[in-house]
Amino acid sequence: MTDTTDDIAEEISFQSFDDDCRLLGSLLNDVLQREVGTKFMEKVERNRTVAQSACNLRMAGVDNTAQLLDNQLASEISNMTLDEAFTLARAFSHYLNLMGIAETHHRVRKARNVAPLSKSCDDIFNQLVQGGVHPDELYQTVCKQEVEIVLTAHPTQINRRTLQYKHIRIAHLLDYNDRPDLGIEDREMLIEDLVREITSIWQTDELRRHKPTPVDEARAGLNIVEQSLWKAVPHYLRRVSNALKKHTGKPLPLTCTPIKFGSWMGGDRDGNPNVTAKVTRDVSLLSRWMAIDLYIREVDSLRFELSMNRCSDRLSKLAHEILEEGLHV
Repeated sequence: MTDTTDDIAEEISFQSFDDDCRLLGSLLNDVLQREVGTKFMEKVERNRTVAQSACNLRMAGVDNTAQLLDNQLASEISNMTLDEAFTLARAFSHYLNLMGIAETHHRVRKARNVAPLSKSCDDIFNQLVQGGVHPDELYQTVCKQEVEIVLTAHPTQINRRTLQYKHIRIAHLLDYNDRPDLGIEDREMLIEDLVREITSIWQTDELRRHKPTPVDEARAGLNIVEQSLWKAVPHYLRRVSNALKKHTGKPLPLTCTPIKFGSWMGGDRDGNPNVTAKVTRDVSLLSRWMAIDLYIREVDSLRFELSMNRCSDRLSKLAHEILEEGLHV
């Protein structure tokens, strides 16, 4: 009975994935119909059909026919103008990007609906305790763990931050589309939002038209901190802390920092003459500004979250001590 239930759940899961792919593919097709015209879209669809047929035939072992289709496809692309070939490549590139977003969303959705994964913190700690490791030893060992991640700028990063933001926005809209309580009007507005994002993506230049400076590279690297690490690392440490408390009786100490960060951005002088003392100073100030900005946002959120009008004497004393220290700095 369990196997049957799992099979049904898996089928439903992939059905949702197929629905997302069809939705994004259909919306992209509608956008391209308006942007490049019906005639060119017929050419795009013809090339797609030939390419897909060649792949299917090759997988079925019919190599000769697949090769004929490959030759037909190569001939048609060779006869295109440079502008037509460029537009065709952009169309397929954006289609693949959208399918990648749908696949990532599918993996996240699937992970939410399965039993706790093996190799999780909870599972590993349980195996260690069951294997004879004393809880106190486990606790002390975890608290002493240190992993330092060194960030570096990558001038070869192909995706512009503008497009990354738009891809994230589409992923959020797919997540919103999964809500079972979504009404007809809400879904219509969601479709409008997706169309707007896809249209904006098509009208956005995918390439940088100027060489990024070391500060530009650092700004792109710091964007990873803001968009991913700032939320992901605390979330992971909470999972570690909860699992540790479950198996040892004690959570991770607030002063414990098992994950630390370093940075080469703006300071890596390994043969790069553009990284000067001024660049290092500018990137350091930029990093400090971002850190302060992120902390201010968190403090601002805490102001609304911690709405209590009373606190313990211990907390009050600690707050006054911090305030006194700040006044004397």
